[in-house]
Amino acid sequence: MAAAVADTRAGGGAQWSPAPGAMASASTTSGAPAQASTSRHSIWDSSRMFFAGGTAGAIARTATAPLDRIKLLFQVQNMQGSGTQAGAYTGIFQAAGKILREEGFLALWKGNSVLIIRIFPYSAAQLAANDSYKRLLADEVTHELTVQRRLLAGACAGMTATALTHPLDTVRLRLALPNHPYKGAVDAVRTIVRTEGVAALYKGLIPTLVGVAPYAAINFASYDLAKKTFYHGEKPQNPIANFFMGAGSGTVAATVCYPLDTVRRRMQMKGTVYSSQADAFRTIYAKEGVRGFYRGWLANTLKVTPQNSIRFVAYEAIKAVFGIKKSKTDT
Repeated sequence: MAAAVADTRAGGGAQWSPAPGAMASASTTSGAPAQASTSRHSIWDSSRMFFAGGTAGAIARTATAPLDRIKLLFQVQNMQGSGTQAGAYTGIFQAAGKILREEGFLALWKGNSVLIIRIFPYSAAQLAANDSYKRLLADEVTHELTVQRRLLAGACAGMTATALTHPLDTVRLRLALPNHPYKGAVDAVRTIVRTEGVAALYKGLIPTLVGVAPYAAINFASYDLAKKTFYHGEKPQNPIANFFMGAGSGTVAATVCYPLDTVRRRMQMKGTVYSSQADAFRTIYAKEGVRGFYRGWLANTLKVTPQNSIRFVAYEAIKAVFGIKKSKTDT
């Protein structure tokens, strides 16, 4: 087909204009690079969001690792196979002093290397997925989200990240215990797989998903709604205000979901005496009462408060440094 046709106009000679087919072809051709550019831009933004989330999580976790280890020891000290005596840890300062005397200063960060290996992809996947799910669930016209959709986005983000990194969390838990038999993270994985099977790396996954879904839902949704109420639109972000809002949302979410976290930790332990999540709830309640579900709660709250705050503020700051364009629904 000819690329152009003659156009004879009054008072002038023949002029040449593109044929309809050529115009369509040109339009298609010009549209393809634009679509490819948009796709590349989206992938580039997602990659940077992933890295920003991972870095923010690593910073926050390292800063609060000592409290995380103390909380963990409180949760499992009454279990067989934990390597600790019942009642060995009675308070935060007592536990910290005992660790310092018996194991040394760096023991407060025992298991942290595995924790960072796990938390980088976990935090990256969770924060980036939350923003992505919210963009997907937002109203096409107003770009607004209902409370229910914010909760759904947070729950899905938490479960996505957890499913990807649960084996690393199991290894980290084993390495955090005193007198563990492993030489390091790699040896722990090999030993667990050889002696207990691959499935042992996924012990406690179901209660973990059950626990993390409401936690992530409440945490993300309450933080977003607090910011929406505080800023009333396009006001400049205040990192200090965001820090306190992150502290509040994390504390509320952690308190509501803490019993599920205790059950999860105990089911991940080697030699666990529980046959199911329901059995764990019944046994803990029968032997230890309601307090058994909240062992280590104070240490956890003292950890979650700054950790959640640091993670949110760092994530937003790193995204700004990377020049990631902020969507209306983004955290």
